[in-house]
Amino acid sequence: MSLAAGSLAALTIPLTASPAAALENDGWCPVIQVKHFTPTKTAQGWLGNNWSNMYRLDPVNLTVKDDYADGHHVAVRLVTWQLDGGIHYWKWRHNYDGNNKSKSWSTEASDNEGIAYAAVQAGVFEGDDLLISCISAKHKNPTW
Repeated sequence: MSLAAGSLAALTIPLTASPAAALENDGWCPVIQVKHFTPTKTAQGWLGNNWSNMYRLDPVNLTVKDDYADGHHVAVRLVTWQLDGGIHYWKWRHNYDGNNKSKSWSTEASDNEGIAYAAVQAGVFEGDDLLISCISAKHKNPTW
């Protein structure tokens, strides 16, 4: 499929971070694709987490929803920024359950280089190939 035929676009909606230590699902991003000449939300991901300290998020709650019956599957992952500006892309969590189905995971994240910011990335996949994704607004770790 050519880019002209697919005409894909990603949209990230910035959100205001709460001063509290918990994000409480403030991290959200929709994946927008053009389908039949209309911008269409095809997937969305959420992040909810608690900042345990400067180096740890516990728990990390990740959710992804497939919003379009197109034969592709969706996935979600945590993205964190270290104090030195390095970016840590955590492993993808895949949802193969199909259109209008959500899947959630509860996990934790630790980084010896520190976690200064966190965000969620949601994507649409064809097999192992990422077709399009979004990344939510970064949320600052209030324990720094």
